Amino acid sequence: MHRHINFEDNIFILNLRIRLIRDALALDPDPGLFLNKIVDDINFIDDTLVVLLNDLAENISFIGRDEQFDNLAEIEWQFSQVLTKFLNSSRNISVTQFPALREKILFLQDHSAARRKTIDESESRMENVYMEPVVSSAELSELLKQF
Repeated sequence: MHRHINFEDNIFILNLRIRLIRDALALDPDPGLFLNKIVDDINFIDDTLVVLLNDLAENISFIGRDEQFDNLAEIEWQFSQVLTKFLNSSRNISVTQFPALREKILFLQDHSAARRKTIDESESRMENVYMEPVVSSAELSELLKQF
């Protein structure tokens, strides 16, 4: 049985969480209090984006599918920007302060890039499907002979 996923709400909430991380990285919070939570949130976002992309890719009959691929592409871009900011930050919470995180963030960046590529390929396949004529020119000619 296929479960209903509300892509709009899920993407909205992910967007809020990404903005929260971006804001936290712009400030100078105490890493002892916030580092683990930020890393947990980043892992949660990564895991959730995997689930959303898989569900959207499998649900070929979803009416707003192309719009949700666009939304997913945008949220992936936002996520990749936060990961880059995390890598390049010189604040209290940064990979320069915690070198063990560098490999983790680089791995997540690769994950995000792979998902963005999958989204782009899925959108390209959808465009090709829409470009195919429903009725061939020969069939159309045959149908129009009556008129």
